[in-house]
Amino acid sequence: MKIKPFGILPAMFMLILSVGLVNHVLVVPLLLDVAKRDAWISVLAELAIVLPWVLLPIYGTLKRMNGMAIDKWLAEYIPRWLAAFLIGMLLLVQLCTALETLITTASWTATTYLPNTPSIVVCTVFLGLCMFASISGLRVIAYVSCILLPIVVLLGDFVMSANMPHKDYHYLLPMLERGPMPVLHGVLFCVTSSCELFGLLFIQHHVKGTFKRWHFIVLVLFLALLTIGPVTGAITQFGPEEAEDLRYPAFSQWRLVSIGKYFEHVDFFAIYQWMSGALIRISLSIHILSEFGPMRRLRRKWLSSAVLGVLILIASGIGINHMIFIKELFMVYFQHVGVFVIALTSIIWFVSFFKKGKRAKGNTRIAINGSEEAEQT
Repeated sequence: MKIKPFGILPAMFMLILSVGLVNHVLVVPLLLDVAKRDAWISVLAELAIVLPWVLLPIYGTLKRMNGMAIDKWLAEYIPRWLAAFLIGMLLLVQLCTALETLITTASWTATTYLPNTPSIVVCTVFLGLCMFASISGLRVIAYVSCILLPIVVLLGDFVMSANMPHKDYHYLLPMLERGPMPVLHGVLFCVTSSCELFGLLFIQHHVKGTFKRWHFIVLVLFLALLTIGPVTGAITQFGPEEAEDLRYPAFSQWRLVSIGKYFEHVDFFAIYQWMSGALIRISLSIHILSEFGPMRRLRRKWLSSAVLGVLILIASGIGINHMIFIKELFMVYFQHVGVFVIALTSIIWFVSFFKKGKRAKGNTRIAINGSEEAEQT
């Protein structure tokens, strides 16, 4: 799949919108449910895991890939079937990402501003937009992110500032009132949301320039800020007991916004924020699945996106009708997938060291044999 390359900044904007949706919206109610008042401590604690992960396995792997597609690069290090298995596991996470986003978006839409519209209609229309973006190419998705993200950030700063009179930061204390276990449990959820940065491994060969360590530090810190903002906002505005019962804490904070007597009910801005992140998140997942999935050999590249879209739509339609089960499934997903992704990416990183050592030994043997032949002559 030939894609015109784009710069590092559009790639970072695309990842911030994609991963930022789960950090800012999807993981917040789950985090408040398990960590309660100490949810904000979990966000800070996860940095001790995520920062070393992005600076060692992710950065190290990207550096060794040197612009090669991950499937071709990995096949040079290990047998093709094993490379396909490892990539397939990561692609499965990408598929779950698309399903999780579409189901949650449709459920939120039906709950808030389109209660009389069938959820399957919402899924079909929105998924159609995502498929169109995916077919248009990764470069288009990246540059659309550059348009959407600045407005999303400005709106986030607006809602944070407008709600300052409603906040009571005494609700954040006392810390660790239930002991360290809820905080550690919450760390698993935060790690899973931030570990979606592994998507860089699948798009780096389309990016001009070289990623530096400070790029990853900025990404991780910004994403942590996106999580700690709505978490502390929900606790300080609604109280810890009420906050953990909210289904959409970030959206609920928009409903409190009022400036003077005549400026209120601006929660429609939240629709723009959510839909911007969901569009980029699902489009990026479909594109990665199309490029590296089993249907990539189709002559017409749009067919793979279309088939994936239909499969995602069918699965989402089933999931929407079983939301209690889906919510329990999400809880299990967020508890375990982060550890799973860290393990997989660490294995891939370790494999790159093994191949390098093997080559070095081969080069040493050639040099020794060459010197012996020279002495004999």
